[in-house]
Amino acid sequence: MKAVIDTCSLISFVRYYLPFDQGNRLKDFLKEQILDKKIIVLDKVAAECEYTSNGLVVKSLPFIKDKKYRTSTSSLVAPPKFHHLIDCNFINASEKRKLTDAEYQKLRGDYLNSADCSLILYTYDKKNTEEIVIITEETGYNNDGKAFKKIPENCKAIDIKTQMLPEFLKSNGIINLSIDIAATSLF
Repeated sequence: MKAVIDTCSLISFVRYYLPFDQGNRLKDFLKEQILDKKIIVLDKVAAECEYTSNGLVVKSLPFIKDKKYRTSTSSLVAPPKFHHLIDCNFINASEKRKLTDAEYQKLRGDYLNSADCSLILYTYDKKNTEEIVIITEETGYNNDGKAFKKIPENCKAIDIKTQMLPEFLKSNGIINLSIDIAATSLF
């Protein structure tokens, strides 16, 4: 199975996993998986990593900046059916009602050029030819008043599987964590 990874999952990887990565085994594994295109980092996600969280991902995983570790989105073209999905399924109807047509068209264009939309479009384009999942830490809940729904909600509408990073790592046998706490007496 291939996976397309979101910026928020890369940030979580750096913040919550790398501090415990003895000998860079996990970092090296991620680098290898990305190089082998088993985990896909889209160019728009890599660019977003440069300015999100003060560039934390790029500082910790400098190989992300290298073009051989990124997949270009320049050839992605949204088919008419995908545009219809954006207008009818991906939009938050209550937020759309607050917008003029010109405001909506601007937001729609911005969304089409976003890393989130690129993740969905890339996966939508590939899902009939290969088993593919989007790794994201987003949930479908609490959309913060944004015009477009979060990645998991949009993926449900088009039958694309999403997983959070811990679930992906565990389901692929990458992390098998067990904690053994010894009973001690405080007195």
